[in-house]
Formats: sequence, C-alpha cells, structure tokens
Amino acid sequence: MFAFTDKPRVARDFDFCRQIRKSSSSAPANMSEGFGRFWPGEFAHKLRIAMGELHETQDHLEDAFDRKYITDDEHLEMFDLADRSIGAAVRFVEYLDAAGPDWKKDYLKRRRDAYRAARRSKQEGDGKPPDTGTTNPNENLEPKNENQNQNQNLNPNKNPNENPEP
Repeated sequence: MFAFTDKPRVARDFDFCRQIRKSSSSAPANMSEGFGRFWPGEFAHKLRIAMGELHETQDHLEDAFDRKYITDDEHLEMFDLADRSIGAAVRFVEYLDAAGPDWKKDYLKRRRDAYRAARRSKQEGDGKPPDTGTTNPNENLEPKNENQNQNQNLNPNKNPNENPEP
C-alpha cells in the first residue's frame, strides 16, 4: 500500500492516503497483538478486528479504482492479497474457537496443580521436582503396560500380541 500511495497522483490525496495506509497497516498490528495475548479467545478477537481492517482496505481499493488511481490489474492484485489474508484469518479464527471456552480454565488448572505439587514436594523435603508428565503429548494417549514394554525391549522383532509370555 505504501508503494501505491507514494505515486504522485495518489499522494496528493492526503486523506485517502492516510486512511488506506492506516487500515492496511492496522491488520498485521492487530494480528501481532492477538498473538501476544496468548489466550485463544483473545487472539480470535484481535483477528476479527484485523479482518475488519482488511475489509476497510478493500473498500479503499474500490475508491482508488473509481478515482482512477490504480489500474484494473493493480486493483485485482491488491484486492486479492487482502481477500486471501481474510480467508486465512477466518480459518485461523475457526481453529482458535474450536479450543472452546474452557481452554483457559483448564490450562490455568493444570498450572495450579503443577505448582501445588511442586510446593508439596518441596515441603516434604525430597528435593525432587514433581513428575508433571511428558513434553510429548502423544506419550500421554494410552497407559503403558510395564510387561509389554519389557517384552518389546527384549525381542524387538517379535509381535507383543502374539503368544504372550506367562
């Protein structure tokens, strides 16, 4: 947008330049701010604001085309960029909304529980940090059977479900 608004014919329209520059630069700023807020609901809210700014930018592009500030090809190229950004933001908002309203509550509960376990461990004086699980979420899907793990380690080529040892 800034390269487009630097053209002499466009640059003379100060109000137009200010408005389109403001709306087009506000969208990525809102996306960045949303990312910094961490919580899915707040991030989604900022993305919705960014989508509004992109729609405003598209409206300014319509004005630019009507005022003959840009050619049809330039208009379509810039309009398409904004449109693709809106589409990506819509899909990302849907993803964030799928986290559900309890995501923040569940996250904070897990943090509180880990903190309390660490305090208990420290008070008991064992000096070891509590086991808070693994950093690999796939390892938490199914409980592991100790005997099955030992059988697999002894004979990695053998199917553990085939003729189990007594």
